[in-house]
Amino acid sequence: MASLMPLHSSGAVSTFVRNGVLSSLRRPAASAPQRRVHAAAKRKGRGGSGGGSGGGGGAAKGGRGPGLIELDPDGSDMWRLDVVADCLRQGGVGILTTDTFPAFVCDLENRDAVQKLYQLKGLSPTQPLSILCASFSDISDYTQGWQAANIPGQPDMFRLARQVLPGAYTFIMAAGKKLPKQMVDYLNGKSKVRRTVGVRMPADTICQAVLAQLDRPLLCSSIRAADQMSGELPEPVSLFDQFQPKGLDFVVDDGRRYAEGSTVVDMTASPPAVLRLGLGDATIFENMALASV
Repeated sequence: MASLMPLHSSGAVSTFVRNGVLSSLRRPAASAPQRRVHAAAKRKGRGGSGGGSGGGGGAAKGGRGPGLIELDPDGSDMWRLDVVADCLRQGGVGILTTDTFPAFVCDLENRDAVQKLYQLKGLSPTQPLSILCASFSDISDYTQGWQAANIPGQPDMFRLARQVLPGAYTFIMAAGKKLPKQMVDYLNGKSKVRRTVGVRMPADTICQAVLAQLDRPLLCSSIRAADQMSGELPEPVSLFDQFQPKGLDFVVDDGRRYAEGSTVVDMTASPPAVLRLGLGDATIFENMALASV
């Protein structure tokens, strides 16, 4: 389970440490209103049954999760995310905000939930997906860590990562033994060991608040089109109406209507190679590449 160390509680705000990361969650006052959800979602009821870990059997079915959850931009109602974390623990699949494009997310160790995510987005089982991490401890658990500097003058990769994370980056890293195998044939149960994995630690308050309630990273896949690097976001109601009949359990709406993709950096290369420019500043990595020439 996640290690939560309470530091202090003042009024409606509790501060704690999870795996070395300072976090704060705002709890509702006694007179707080009931959770605000989209009317169509409320009619669907709440869902998810069974356990939420391991090889499945616990996936929430029929899109009967908490529905469309609208949050105030000032972050005053983050307590509404409790039902999102509960749904994910029970094997639910939903759309969560990040600091770039919103993403389909699920428990990376729940095979049924992973299969549903792939089916919702129409992905090939062989398509590798990234993971959303709450902390550097999560990254250490599911990857082989940061490679040592082997070029004179090259900065330490861990220290460099601490300068830019949390942030709008996807780091390609060597997969660790704890990362679940990737299913390549659900019908026959075939899987393969992943050699690399895309790692994200978003600088997004909502995403981090959800991750702080979970004991492991989330598997994720952006809602953007493959060739889309920036642009207007679909209306959350439209996303829910489109994917709920296929099994989507929730959509979190933070009010944003424009997004830009993450900057992708291959950290297995020496020096690290920028594979795609996005919202994250790539200057430090580009300068390293130039210095090595």
